[in-house]
Amino acid sequence: MSAVAEEPAVPDPSEPPWLRDLELTVGSYDAVAVAAQQWLEQHAAHADAVVVRRVELVDAAVSTRRGLLEDGATQMREIRQWAVDRGEAYLHARAERVLGVLLRRAGESTASLEHAVAAVNVLPAETHPTVLADHLVCLGDALALSGSIDEALEEYLRAEQLARACDHDELYLLALNNRTYTLYEDARLDEAVLLADELVAATLEVTGELPLHTLDTAASIYAAAGRLEEAERLFAMVEFTDDVAPEDASETLLSLARVRRQRGDLDGARQTLARVAAVCEGQHLGAVEIRALSEWAELSAATGDYQRAFEQYKQYHERLLAQRVVEQEARARMMQAIFQTSQARAESERFREMSYRDPLTKLRNRRYVDEHLSELIDTQLAEGRSLAVAFIDLDLFKRINDTCSHEAGDEVLRRVAAVLDGATRHAAGGFSARMGGEEFLVALPDHDRASAEERLEDLRRAVEDIDWDGTTCGLPVTVSIGCATAPDDGVERLLLLGAADRRLYAAKDAGRNRVVSLR
Repeated sequence: MSAVAEEPAVPDPSEPPWLRDLELTVGSYDAVAVAAQQWLEQHAAHADAVVVRRVELVDAAVSTRRGLLEDGATQMREIRQWAVDRGEAYLHARAERVLGVLLRRAGESTASLEHAVAAVNVLPAETHPTVLADHLVCLGDALALSGSIDEALEEYLRAEQLARACDHDELYLLALNNRTYTLYEDARLDEAVLLADELVAATLEVTGELPLHTLDTAASIYAAAGRLEEAERLFAMVEFTDDVAPEDASETLLSLARVRRQRGDLDGARQTLARVAAVCEGQHLGAVEIRALSEWAELSAATGDYQRAFEQYKQYHERLLAQRVVEQEARARMMQAIFQTSQARAESERFREMSYRDPLTKLRNRRYVDEHLSELIDTQLAEGRSLAVAFIDLDLFKRINDTCSHEAGDEVLRRVAAVLDGATRHAAGGFSARMGGEEFLVALPDHDRASAEERLEDLRRAVEDIDWDGTTCGLPVTVSIGCATAPDDGVERLLLLGAADRRLYAAKDAGRNRVVSLR
């Protein structure tokens, strides 16, 4: 759920910094819309064309939040194409970012991830760090939707670090909120509870109050952990002001109704569900209304009125099926609006390729490994050829982040990635990937155990021999490597990866900075 920001003032067209603030306002949708539309009316005819397009993009994003998906998607696509044609990289990246958010809200996980990755990769190097942090949060959201939870958590953490370095409290708290909620969605409840406590404390320290998205996240986690009184106490702090999006308000009220029912406050639950209906009226929030029907059925069952509960469940399932049809039709129109030209489809294919890349190192990512390694194994074995797969882990990498900086750590990851890429780039079908954190994977077709060990030993020495002076504060950089081969160690992806992982740990246990290919 989005954080609530102060209402933006209508800006002076001669002062460009106001625009970044408007773009990074993650709440107060009505206020953002008013500011954007008023500026366009007053200045669009005379202002710089890129600035006008940036404001129009903000307006389009707000339109989609109000349910105007097709119109907003069309405008976003047109602005993106305008930026691409003119080489306006920043505007292009922002367009990718809002398209990624729109597709995520529509449940299109693959397309959303493609645009979120592009939003990070296209962003110019000189872009203000707060904007990069904003794009990393969106990338984390897309990764979480696609099921890449660990990668999502990593991007949220990077966003938090950037936002804190820039003293941008709103973005920092948003990234922390989304990291907390992702742990909750992944059923890692113990971790989520600890982070929820941290989130509440940090938010109160920074703002003195708990905005809606924080309340909803923390209260939902506390309720799942059985801390129902604490959850309801948080929900009771919610103030539904006019600039709170109806979707956010209705979702929060529905969560409150559920907590009250679980606590046995059936009258309070009934009153809260009535408020949900009032908020949803005329707002095109069919999905929320349908979930409210399910909660009404639960409430009726809790009061012993099983006949009514049965009728409400029946109505819930009928509405759910009808809503799916409506959503599919709306999604189809929206997708057509985004990808209605052959050029747009070609762009989509390019961004699909980018979604298989790690934004920091530009290597393949875990998603690519999960989707393509099995196919590579099958192809090699079908042709009677071998394949080596190796896990590569940087030794004591945390010391570099802690002693130097995360920027130094990122530079180490990039330079090691270049070595890995050079070792696999010219091998037909081979690839290198960043699996997360400081762990990498390489796939070497046509390598048996002996040739793979020789190649990996060269790679290990190449990393150790890099001149790290000026980068790692005098700390050495070495790697431990565990290798497995097909068919000797298995003919399935999980068997091969399991063998490589065990040998990686054997390399660590034996003193690090070595290759282990047999155990």
